[in-house]
Amino acid sequence: MGSLRALKKPKVSAGQLFGPFFSGAARLACPRSGAFASAQVTRRIPLFLALACLAAVPARADTQADLSADTTTTDYATGETVARGNARLVDTGVLLTADEIRFNQKTQVASADGHVILTRVGDRLLADHLTYNRVSGKFTAAKLRIGRFPYYIEGATADGTLKEIVVHDATVTYGEPGRWQPTVKAKSLIYSPGKYLRLANGDIGIGNYLPLPISRLGQDLGKEANLADVTLDGGYRHTLGPYVDAEVHIPVVPGVTVGPDLGAYTFRGLMVGPIVNYDVTSGEDTAIGDVRSGYIHDFGTRTTDILDNPVPTNRAYIEWKHIQQISPELAVYGDINYSTDSEVIRDFHSKDFIPVQEPDNFLESVYTGGDFFASVFTRFQPDSFYPVQERLPELRFDLLPTPLGESGIYLRLDSDLAHLEENPPDGGAHLVSDRFDTFVGISRPFSFKGIVDFTPVAGARYTAYWNTSGALEPGGVGRALGEVGFDADMKLSGVFDYENPLWHIDGIRHLLTPVFSYRYIPNGDKDSAWIPPIDRSTFTTYLPPLELGDMRNVDQLQASNVLRVGLNNTLQTRDKTYGSRDLFTFNVADDFRFGRAPGQAHFSNVHTEMTVTPARWLEVHVEDSLAPDSVKQQAVDASVTVREADVWSATAGVGLLKDQIGTYYLPGLGDFPIVGLDTYHLEIRTRLNERYEMFARGDYDARQHLFPDQFYGVTQRVSNTWIVEYAVEFSSGPNKSGHFGLNVDLQLIRF
Repeated sequence: MGSLRALKKPKVSAGQLFGPFFSGAARLACPRSGAFASAQVTRRIPLFLALACLAAVPARADTQADLSADTTTTDYATGETVARGNARLVDTGVLLTADEIRFNQKTQVASADGHVILTRVGDRLLADHLTYNRVSGKFTAAKLRIGRFPYYIEGATADGTLKEIVVHDATVTYGEPGRWQPTVKAKSLIYSPGKYLRLANGDIGIGNYLPLPISRLGQDLGKEANLADVTLDGGYRHTLGPYVDAEVHIPVVPGVTVGPDLGAYTFRGLMVGPIVNYDVTSGEDTAIGDVRSGYIHDFGTRTTDILDNPVPTNRAYIEWKHIQQISPELAVYGDINYSTDSEVIRDFHSKDFIPVQEPDNFLESVYTGGDFFASVFTRFQPDSFYPVQERLPELRFDLLPTPLGESGIYLRLDSDLAHLEENPPDGGAHLVSDRFDTFVGISRPFSFKGIVDFTPVAGARYTAYWNTSGALEPGGVGRALGEVGFDADMKLSGVFDYENPLWHIDGIRHLLTPVFSYRYIPNGDKDSAWIPPIDRSTFTTYLPPLELGDMRNVDQLQASNVLRVGLNNTLQTRDKTYGSRDLFTFNVADDFRFGRAPGQAHFSNVHTEMTVTPARWLEVHVEDSLAPDSVKQQAVDASVTVREADVWSATAGVGLLKDQIGTYYLPGLGDFPIVGLDTYHLEIRTRLNERYEMFARGDYDARQHLFPDQFYGVTQRVSNTWIVEYAVEFSSGPNKSGHFGLNVDLQLIRF
């Protein structure tokens, strides 16, 4: 069969649908009597006949739609054309296909039956029956299926427009429908493709099991999907007994989910608390955060906390993390943690305790200008388990390096005003001070042909203290310090025509950069007897900052006369995709001390950092600190990772810290030596198939000759929606949650 356009399927515009498309000379005139005219469209109809009759029946729409099918019949009295067999209606931005489409030229309404598919860019709607009005854009549908990944929506009936659809007797599935999929059923819901999903009343659950009624649900589809964020953790531990811990997040308004965190521990009791996630936007204001909490009346065996005090019976915790961008210039950040005892997270949520063992508590607001930052920052101590340098609050202004006219000189300014307190929980002096601190620095960069860079620097720092408590001498003080120095480097490079197909090396470029920095800060420890050491020196395996304005140990500064010498090496090769990739980096640095504090040597430890990535499947990283006088390692942190895409990976690491490599200071109690460590880590992960993956990881303490932690297990992907982790845990040593544990974790895959 054919059409006037010589297509295999007849294709007729809305303005042409009711022209006299008849084969046969007896029906060349356009009928006006209302008699039914039926003919099979063929490509043998002369084009001028179609154009002549087109003017007789004007289109009802401003734009035309094309209708095509295997066969079409037309009733000129009613204005209806019936298209059967692979029927296809193409409108502006819309495609409608079905087994049969009836289109009325007068009403501009299309009615489709059988395998109905209504497609708009980015969205498809499937139904058994559908009516569509071209003028208003409204439609009705029976047995509708619609959605946008990862949501799938079904309904007995639906009506609305392509911008907003009301679905009746609706079922919403997270992912493809199945017995293990998160599911919501409701009498009706409102769906706006790509924008939002809302319902007033319904039930939520897994598959056909929907035990939880919900009064309201709203999901912003422009954000990460979270129809129901479910985490289930269960198993056995020596100190908890058999246990199960479940978290369920249910959307209540767009961008906000709430739910319970419910944990049942056989040896300890029931822990329950509300949890909240939010990601909301209003104009330029965006807020992201979460709240977690829990309370338990612990009837189990309790020991002592970090301060050797008895752990209470009634135990609770609450955590709040918040990030808010109020405007392009103004942002607010917060992290607040409170607990009744230092062990509550370790006992009941050990996975959260391991990465953060001393939680922080702060609120900060930052205003970003064109070349400056202004901030209000407060750090506080809601409980008494950890030493905290409180700032109640700190007002700060930072001017970024700014050129002074055409002189080539750059000005830097940092200034803050703060009330500081520290009340050590394990004894010691109560430290208090009000402090004003400001730093002004100037620099003048010079460059010779882009090879040699030399920047002389000078700066001054003034710090005033009053209302002090805990210093050796009362009354406060004003201290002025100055610095002079320079930063210099030389950029050298060489290119070598070397190829190695095995390692995918296509040429080598060697970047060699010697760096030099010098700072002279006389009388750095000036007036230290009048200064409470709140912002003091802390132990680190890295070289400390040289710049006077970058030093954070404001209350415990030392005189400095130091030359830092470093050498940075990088080997690169061409990357097949784009640019280059690093094969090898090796950086080394050391400080030459012309002036020394008591106990310091002429040279600092030699610090090196090396990363080797000759191929995408191999990575070696080493950080090392070496004593130059004895040529002995003081600290090592190294790891080797071998992987084959996402099929398997193996990582081995070592951590070494020598005893008494340094000291740490406690107010009122003095200096204490650092206790070293010697540990080894191994982690292996391999994928068995698309559903199962095995893993094993463990740590070994070479000093105590024991394995503090061992984990062996299998992860399973269920219905492409859930990840289930089965693990066996062995732990030993002090402060461990148990010698043996069985864990089963259930998590919803996030998209």
